[in-house]
Amino acid sequence: MTISTFYFSSPIGILHIQLSDDGLRSCSFVEQVQPEIIEHKTEVQQIIVLLQAYFESGNLAPFPIDPKVGTPFQQRVWQELKNIPKGQTASYLDIAKRLKMPKAAQAIGNANGQNPILLFHPCHRVIGSTGKLVGYSGGLWRKEWLLAKEGATLF
Repeated sequence: MTISTFYFSSPIGILHIQLSDDGLRSCSFVEQVQPEIIEHKTEVQQIIVLLQAYFESGNLAPFPIDPKVGTPFQQRVWQELKNIPKGQTASYLDIAKRLKMPKAAQAIGNANGQNPILLFHPCHRVIGSTGKLVGYSGGLWRKEWLLAKEGATLF
C-alpha cells in the first residue's frame, strides 16, 4: 500500500493530509511542514480543489475515506457527523440518540475527539448540550471560524 503525505495552506492554518490507495486517511491541522510524498497525483489534486472550494464557499464535496480508518464504533459516529447539515450543529447527545444509543454521549464525544479526518468528517459541527463550543483538536477558534464560514448561528 502506498501513502501520499502532503500539506494544504488554508486561511486558518496548515492541513496535513494523508491518502492511501483506498482513500483519505487523515486530515488535521499542524504547525510545521515535513517533506511531502506524492504517490497519488490525481487524488492529491482532487483534494486540493475540494479544499480550495471549501475555504472559498463553505461547501465541501465528499471524497472517499479509507475504510480501514477507525474502529467500527468510531466509523458509525463519524458517518453520523456527515449527516449534520452545513450551517447546523448537533450535540453529543443528539448524535447518541440518532445512533439509538442515548446513554453513549460520552463515548460519542470520545469517538468525535479521535476523528482523524477533520472537515471531511465534520466534527466541528458538534457542540455541547448547552449550545457552547466544546473540544476541537484544531482549536476552538478554528471551530468557531469553520462554523461561521458554513453559516451556523453561534450562541
